[in-house]
Amino acid sequence: MSRNSKEFNQKADRFTKEYEVQKNELEQCLQSKINDDINFVCQRQKSEYLKGIALIFCKKEYDAGVACQKRAGDQWASACFKENVAFGQCTDTVLKKMYVYNLEHNKKTQTPINKRGRGEPL
Repeated sequence: MSRNSKEFNQKADRFTKEYEVQKNELEQCLQSKINDDINFVCQRQKSEYLKGIALIFCKKEYDAGVACQKRAGDQWASACFKENVAFGQCTDTVLKKMYVYNLEHNKKTQTPINKRGRGEPL
């Protein structure tokens, strides 16, 4: 029995299929830069992975934030605070639930990372 809802697990199944490449690229990038500051590495890979979360799990919050930011122009940071917080809370919740989902489904990167930090067979 899963700790996540059936609906969440269905979305997670879809997400893991549709965004497998992005997940693997992010994991490989992070593992190859293990000693670097996580806030400054793998930006492209993180963006692609989070875009998948936005489109599959947090579409309502994502769309509200995008619409608000378009309306607000240069004032988007203050004008869209509520929308940005809602999106952040949604993604945070999804990431926590994805952790549980991955544990329950024993999801691992298919290609191990070699000592040179490349996704090649060892």
